[in-house]
Amino acid sequence: MLILFGSAAEQRLFSTAELLDRRFGPNLSKKIKSRLLLLRAAPNLALVPTCQPYRLNKISRGEYTLDLLPPKVLRFAAEGGRTQQSMLKAVKILAVE
Repeated sequence: MLILFGSAAEQRLFSTAELLDRRFGPNLSKKIKSRLLLLRAAPNLALVPTCQPYRLNKISRGEYTLDLLPPKVLRFAAEGGRTQQSMLKAVKILAVE
């Protein structure tokens, strides 16, 4: 799956382990990296696990979360205007909340 970012700064943050560690701490950054790898490895959103420890949640039309370290989640949105999970092949990272 293709992962997009809102800005070049966000792409640099989520692509650099050292920056992630400084911003979120080593434990949370490790979870963020594993969830990004999970998203990249999945051919579409329907193949992302919906059970613990990953737990994909649909929070609104076109927006989803993946669990990190409770209560933190990785929030992202579907790209391309598609709403069916088996058709989603690109997501845009919105935030770590």
